[in-house]
Amino acid sequence: MDSTGLEIRNWELEILKKMAIHIKNILDRNIREAGIKQPVTAAIICDEFNKLAIEIIGEKIRDKAKALYLKNRTLTVAVLSSVIGQELKLHEKEILEKLNKKLGENVVDRIRFFV
Repeated sequence: MDSTGLEIRNWELEILKKMAIHIKNILDRNIREAGIKQPVTAAIICDEFNKLAIEIIGEKIRDKAKALYLKNRTLTVAVLSSVIGQELKLHEKEILEKLNKKLGENVVDRIRFFV
């Protein structure tokens, strides 16, 4: 039994996993067919950057840097000062690797910091 008191059998777990994969495939297909894959991907990247910045630098960065948009494989990030931009620049390679790994493809080549 799990912490909620419900017993989940292995076969039930497998069905749930297959359903989740099926739903993901349906969403991916609908996003592609609607022609919104690029903006959806850009929004995901911006959100992931904001989370990664906090994970790598710490809470102090939360209100001092924000991903704005992705264009031509370049992520543009607004920072409150050149010091914050430089600190993030030092971690650019790590951030790029984690962003691209999260998406499962190489979508971002560089980060541009905008003061």
